[in-house]
Amino acid sequence: MALGNASLLGVGYLMMGRRRLALGTGVVTVALLALLVLVARVAWFQGVVLLWWAGVIAHGWWLAGGRLRRSEPVQYAGPVALAEERRRVWRQRVRRQRLVGLGTALVVLLAVGYLRFDASRIEQDAAAAHRQGDCMRALSTLGGLWAGHRMADAPLTVRAEDSSGACELLVKAGRQAAGDRLLAAGTLKTYRAHPGALWQGAEGRRADLFLAQAAGELNTALTGDTKALEAGFGHLSQVLGEFTGRETEVGKVLDGFLGGLPVKDACDTRTITDWLAKRPAGGGVLDRAADVVPKVAPAAIVGCGDDFAEDKDWKQAKAQYEQLLDQYPKDDLAARAKKGKERAGLQIELANVRRLLKARSGDEPKYCADPAPYRGADRYRGKGPHRAMVFGRSDHKKKLPSSWLAKDAADAVLVICAGDTKDGSAVRTCPYNSTFAIGGVQNVTFRKRKIPVRVYELRTGKRVGPKSVQIGGSSCPPRIHYTYYGSFDTGPPSEMFVKSSTSDVRAAYGSLIRP
Repeated sequence: MALGNASLLGVGYLMMGRRRLALGTGVVTVALLALLVLVARVAWFQGVVLLWWAGVIAHGWWLAGGRLRRSEPVQYAGPVALAEERRRVWRQRVRRQRLVGLGTALVVLLAVGYLRFDASRIEQDAAAAHRQGDCMRALSTLGGLWAGHRMADAPLTVRAEDSSGACELLVKAGRQAAGDRLLAAGTLKTYRAHPGALWQGAEGRRADLFLAQAAGELNTALTGDTKALEAGFGHLSQVLGEFTGRETEVGKVLDGFLGGLPVKDACDTRTITDWLAKRPAGGGVLDRAADVVPKVAPAAIVGCGDDFAEDKDWKQAKAQYEQLLDQYPKDDLAARAKKGKERAGLQIELANVRRLLKARSGDEPKYCADPAPYRGADRYRGKGPHRAMVFGRSDHKKKLPSSWLAKDAADAVLVICAGDTKDGSAVRTCPYNSTFAIGGVQNVTFRKRKIPVRVYELRTGKRVGPKSVQIGGSSCPPRIHYTYYGSFDTGPPSEMFVKSSTSDVRAAYGSLIRP
């Protein structure tokens, strides 16, 4: 009976006719195996199942009589031949039951043994593939484990599942690496902390991902992207800090980046060298980047200034030239930078003067109250004519020769701001007969036109010349015409302006333009 119970199928009890006992132990056996397969896949619970198995065997042994012996049937009454025949039948039945129990137990034990052996083989093959980093093969191999393996060796299948979980992380990292190296590196870090991790190359792979990421970022940085530049150096520093023996690979990535300098765009190169120059030294292989700066930066700075000058962005151009003169005053390009700075400065002054000289029709430009220099203008020296921009008196301006006038500040020497006409010097007083005048005679004094002017030398922005000019003309005409105001005529006014011709206007302004 003990052999029958060794199958854990309750065969021994059934042979003894203990159907209820067989059913009860069968239910307990199924429950224990279910817990082992689904819940408690640990060594101690597997021990509990083994104890149950041993207990069932021992109980069957005890029920069968406690020792292996030839069972004798009870004494039968009757003829001797009949009793002997009954004993022979009994022995055959007992022998048959023992063979059935032994066969059943052997089948179960062989099945369990094979499953344990097969599970061990699968685990070892998968572990070998896992250690080589071939997790696709490892996962395919572990896929051969099923519920029977879990029943035969539950702790082994737990280890296999740990290995499977770790391998899935490796496969995931491999997929992620194509699109997001940093995400893949993070997954590899999670893999290294996994209890089922077996591949020793994970850390090296992480380092390779960081190096590849840094190389890509530094390649992007060659477009002048300082964020990518900072990220690239950050990842190279991370490799040096986290992984030993990677200085050579870091140096190769760095050299590949530095070998791309200078780039085609001078301003991009200048942006890169500015960042490299400001990067704090760390005493490692990355400090080699600073050695490239003085070799590349001067030409990049001046070239960037030239590019801005070509685009008429004079403020930026001047800033580049000043940067070179501040940082590399003894460089061979210093003379070129000085010329560029001077040119840019003049253009900035010219743009400012043009802005100040803009005025709405009839309004006085801001320059007249707040003059500014343009050092590119000619000096206010010699006989002239000194071309001028005239504001305030368009009636006078149109009478001046075109050769005296400048249309733009770039061609001007003077800026003349003319005001309203005032009484000038008296030229002559003449009597005029008038019916409405007292005594019939009215004396009329003729005066020049006095024009207040502010004359500025454009080169210096300083005021020059007189504060006014007087426009002469003819006086005392035979007849004068006037307009009276009021209810009645009181005669001609006592003062009138002379009659000025074009030549008179030119003479007055000529004293400024052609001194």
